Amino acid sequence: MDSTQDHDGAVPARRGRIALLAGCAMAVAAFGPYTSVAGVRTEQVVVYGVGAAALLSTRWTGMRLSRAAVLVATLLAGEIVIAVVGTLVPVVDLSPYVVGSVLPGLDNLILPLVVLASVWTLLAAGADRDRLLRVACRVVVLAMCANTVVAYLSQLHDLTPLLARFWDNTVDAGDASTGTVAGNAAQLGRFTGVFNQPAEAGEMYSIALLAAIYLYRAKSVRLVLAGLLLGIGGVLTISKVFLLVGLPIAVWQLLRVSTQRGRRLTLLATGIFAVAALAESGIGPDWIGGGFLDRLLHPGDSSGLLDLYTGGRIGGVSSLHLVSDAVLHNSPWFGYGAGGLAAPYDNGWIEALAVAGLFGVALYTGILLVLAAGWLRRHALMSEAQARLAGGLIVLAAGASVGLPALTANRVATVMWLLLALVLLSEPLAVPRAVPVEREVPVPVEPAGVRSGVGAHAA
Repeated sequence: MDSTQDHDGAVPARRGRIALLAGCAMAVAAFGPYTSVAGVRTEQVVVYGVGAAALLSTRWTGMRLSRAAVLVATLLAGEIVIAVVGTLVPVVDLSPYVVGSVLPGLDNLILPLVVLASVWTLLAAGADRDRLLRVACRVVVLAMCANTVVAYLSQLHDLTPLLARFWDNTVDAGDASTGTVAGNAAQLGRFTGVFNQPAEAGEMYSIALLAAIYLYRAKSVRLVLAGLLLGIGGVLTISKVFLLVGLPIAVWQLLRVSTQRGRRLTLLATGIFAVAALAESGIGPDWIGGGFLDRLLHPGDSSGLLDLYTGGRIGGVSSLHLVSDAVLHNSPWFGYGAGGLAAPYDNGWIEALAVAGLFGVALYTGILLVLAAGWLRRHALMSEAQARLAGGLIVLAAGASVGLPALTANRVATVMWLLLALVLLSEPLAVPRAVPVEREVPVPVEPAGVRSGVGAHAA
């Protein structure tokens, strides 16, 4: 065998393995702690590192992207441009709020675009798309199952000194129980594990459930065990994003992928395991978060349902009303720039409004619409499992955006865009090279009764 051919074949294979490892590193880093630098997460170091390496390489020049991928990247870039201009030419702030920090705001906007560009470059460099998708899904499922264990142990033992490094490195470990969102949530019985906000944890548990259905659709035992752990973890957060958006999507998909007999067995086994686990875990009267969950399940007065199920974001006295009014009265079209306002947004469109005005709201909506349109055009060409995963992620992103900036939230954004890039926004991957096709030489057919070769001479 020609050694040159071996060498030529080994280089692309090695490059493909490196690209696969880089993509896997981005998925793993999303669950990492903050670094020793104030405000810098492991996730940011890895994602921007991979992005810089992708930019310096020449592989991205060979990419040929789908129309949906180009449109999504353009809309993301458009919001960044408006936010940067608003930062360089600030408006006079007459609102009761102060302008927020610019660098964190820019990071929220730029990171999704960096993830997309990195994935496209890795695929152009030779990474196997299907394999990278499976590995990324497996990382998310295992990490969130482990997060459930951590969250459960948090109600038995004070893990604040350990988890504080994952929540916020600008707050001392001793003050993390009152100086962080996760610490305050834990006082109310809402346990988030390594996530600083219950809504972020709820969205990530939802993504993990969809990933588990994709991975284990033909493996009932693994699907039940993973679903049980992820379901308990989601319940422990008491996140409406999980309970009202992610969980219903996952249940619907579970019913669709199961056969009639398998559906009954899966649901029966899940119910038995869930009842046994809840009885042993102490989730019930002794779980102080049970009161919040019971209120969601038994709301009572129907007049305030919208306010209850959106956490006060919509209906009654909306918590988003003051922020939106501040932007619309001071800079309605272009917002306040990358820093936005130093106020909790708790909504994807409100964040877009604060940083880029009504144009930002249109761009955020446009991204979701382009993703949906891309799925409608391509789902028939995708495998059933991948089409189901992509559709679930899009519905989750739209529904979760009511409760948090689902496309830019810390940790969640990296995983969401990584999976969307792999399952929906990466075909075709690169410009195909022309491969010469050898023409078949027709074999002459002997007339009947004529014999040739050794047999003829022998005759």
